[in-house]
Amino acid sequence: MSLWQRWRPWLRQERVLLVELATMLLMALVIGVYFLEHFSARLEEQQRQELTSLARQTALRAAESMVSDDLISLNVIARETRALDTVSEARFLSVARQPLAGGELPSAATVRVEVPVALADGEPAGALVLAARPSTAREGLESGYVLVVLGVLLLRVAGEVMWRRIQRGQPARANGETPVKDLDNGGAEALDGAPPSIVFRRPQGNGGPGGSDLRLSIVNFDHFRQRYTADALRALLDDYHHLLSEVARLYGGQVERDLGDRALVRFPGQPLSSTSFAALCAGLLFLRLARLQGPRRKAHQAPALEFKALVCDDFGEEESWALCVAGVPGRLQVPESQLTRGELDVKALYQPERALTVMAGERQVRLQPVEQLAYRYQALLRSQAEAVMGDGLGSGPAGEDGVSPSR
Repeated sequence: MSLWQRWRPWLRQERVLLVELATMLLMALVIGVYFLEHFSARLEEQQRQELTSLARQTALRAAESMVSDDLISLNVIARETRALDTVSEARFLSVARQPLAGGELPSAATVRVEVPVALADGEPAGALVLAARPSTAREGLESGYVLVVLGVLLLRVAGEVMWRRIQRGQPARANGETPVKDLDNGGAEALDGAPPSIVFRRPQGNGGPGGSDLRLSIVNFDHFRQRYTADALRALLDDYHHLLSEVARLYGGQVERDLGDRALVRFPGQPLSSTSFAALCAGLLFLRLARLQGPRRKAHQAPALEFKALVCDDFGEEESWALCVAGVPGRLQVPESQLTRGELDVKALYQPERALTVMAGERQVRLQPVEQLAYRYQALLRSQAEAVMGDGLGSGPAGEDGVSPSR
């Protein structure tokens, strides 16, 4: 596996955060360049003013020595001037622009000042050129600014990590719901076709708000809708309508919207842990049945459909449908917040490293893929699949979902 293939799922998962960090870094770069250039211009102007004042004072001091060609005095003055912190080199020039004293001016000097040297009566004696010493103020400011930007980015990442941990660890139980710690408690009933040791607590309807939803979308449905007439499309979905009705009946759900019409199966009642688990089991069972139905349909030269599934309870109609469509084909997705709120994190085997981060309206949601339940609950789905598919279970290969015929 190449490095790109290894990191690509993580990059896709953290795409929103990475875009936000890149935007922050770009804004910091633009702001930093603007203020650093402004600071450099002000620093250069300040150096020029200081050098000009110093050059005028030095010119008055060296005027007599230049007129009398006292090179020793001129070299002493040039050496004393170079010893100052703000001057890198000083050079005296004659009226004919010939060097009299001082060293070669550095080519890297950004600020140079030249003033005329004259006697008190105005007779010109030459010129004095001073070069400013490079300032380290900008380098120090650049280093500090880079550290500040890195600190802000790290704080943003740390805040995101803390927020995700808080969201993952917060039960957020609403409406006074009581969690069901184990499915084997009293009052639970065995589902049709399930082993005696596996029981399931059906949600208790109370006529009030609450419950969980199972959304199902058909992969490439627009293609089928354009290719088939309305009657042919209805016939194409009949088998899956029957499977969905059976699954909803087994888990106490109500099919409020059929497949092809933004399918919605509602599991009303309380507590939320029971309705969420019912929706989760129903979604996994339906996906399993859809995979098992594939070989049958291909044997009759009918296309096999693939589905995306989502379990949610606190999203609106449009938001939940957008999350469902954004999922992975053949997989059931659950918002990360519902895993803890519905106590599914102790019953389902999900893969946090493969979670998707998507936008639902103004909300950023992490969708966790759930591929199977914990081992002790897998027998429930196997037995239900055998009961619904009947004798036709052995007609397809026992492959990708781990279901094999047990007669």
